[in-house]
Amino acid sequence: MRIVLLGAPGSGKGTQAARLKEMYGIPHIATGDILRAEVAAGTELGKKAEGYMNAGRLVPDDVILEMMESRLRKPDTRRGWLLDGFPRTLEQAAGLQSVTERIEQKVDAGVILNVDPEVVVRRLSGRRVCEACQSVTNVSEMQAGACPLCGGRLVLRPDDDPQVVRRRIEVFEGQTRPVFEFFRRHYDVVEVDASRSIDQVTEALRVALDRYDHS
Repeated sequence: MRIVLLGAPGSGKGTQAARLKEMYGIPHIATGDILRAEVAAGTELGKKAEGYMNAGRLVPDDVILEMMESRLRKPDTRRGWLLDGFPRTLEQAAGLQSVTERIEQKVDAGVILNVDPEVVVRRLSGRRVCEACQSVTNVSEMQAGACPLCGGRLVLRPDDDPQVVRRRIEVFEGQTRPVFEFFRRHYDVVEVDASRSIDQVTEALRVALDRYDHS
């Protein structure tokens, strides 16, 4: 099963990706993780990417795609993979299509997690991060302002501020929303209402994706 998970910030991609990874026994591949691994390993690609990152510049698409191809060729992807956080633009989507066709790992489906922007604002602005253990907690789960896991102080991350969240949504609508239509034209697409509870979304994904599981 080869799946690309798409959705706005706060749609639950990370949460659902972790559950789908366990459910289907396939690796969860996120571009940020690939970048960090390549840089940490000191590979040629990692050194190239690190140069852009140290200069405060975005890593070019061709470098990201080369890293992606290298990752998808690793042995643990033989049963499939779950891609999260990529592609973010039409150019990246076209590049991913070329890469997966070249290495004969064609995408089975794109999964779109649909959620109302105001739901996203409420979700993200309600998140708090523990300064001590870095766990994420919702304000509804807070115990006297302390982390329920370690008792550390909980803080609002700058990028979860409501105004910042709305700006992130604007960027998503301009850059990434067109990728959804690209996937609708080129692949099977599964669309799920991600405004529901985590368990309800997971079950909807299971029902929709079981047909792609050939293990």
